[in-house]
Amino acid sequence: MRTFIAILASAVTAFPGVYADPAFAQESEVAPQQSLLQTFTGTWRAEGTSFGAPSKSTMVWREALDGKFYRLTYTIEMQRGDEVQTFVGHGYYQRGSSQGFWADNGGDLHPMVATYTDTALTTIWGKAGGKQGRSSYTLQEDDRIEVADWILTDDGWREFNRTMFSRLD
Repeated sequence: MRTFIAILASAVTAFPGVYADPAFAQESEVAPQQSLLQTFTGTWRAEGTSFGAPSKSTMVWREALDGKFYRLTYTIEMQRGDEVQTFVGHGYYQRGSSQGFWADNGGDLHPMVATYTDTALTTIWGKAGGKQGRSSYTLQEDDRIEVADWILTDDGWREFNRTMFSRLD
C-alpha cells in the first residue's frame, strides 16, 4: 500500500532527465495558466483502472488561499478484492508561477514545476536523486480531461495511471 501511495503522488508529463527545478519552466509557459486552470475549475469523475485495479476517481479544481493558488484534490478509490483502498492527494499551483507543491495521505510532500499550453498542464514532481514523477492533464476536444501519470524508474518513465474525466459541475 505504501508503495502504491508513493507512486501515485500524482500530478506529471515532461521529458526524461528534467527534474522539479524552477529553471525548467519559462515565463512564457506560465502565460496560458489562468485560462486553462479556470477551464479545469470544477468537479470531474472517471471510472477505469489504476495500478491494475478497478477504480473510481474524482478530481476537484478550485481557487484557494485568496485566489493566490489553484488547488487540485485528487481521489482514487480502488477495488482490491473485498477491500477499497483510497488515495487522496492535494496539489497547489501558484497563480502566475510555474511552482507548486503536492501532499498526499501517504505522507509524501513534493515540490512541483508546471508548464502550461492552451490545452495541457504538465507537472514534474519530486527531486533529482529522489522519488520523481510527472503528470499531464490534457483538455480534449469533447471537454473531457485525460490524466496520465508516470514514475521515473532506473529504466526510464513508467506509466501507472491513465484516466479520462468527465465534468460533473
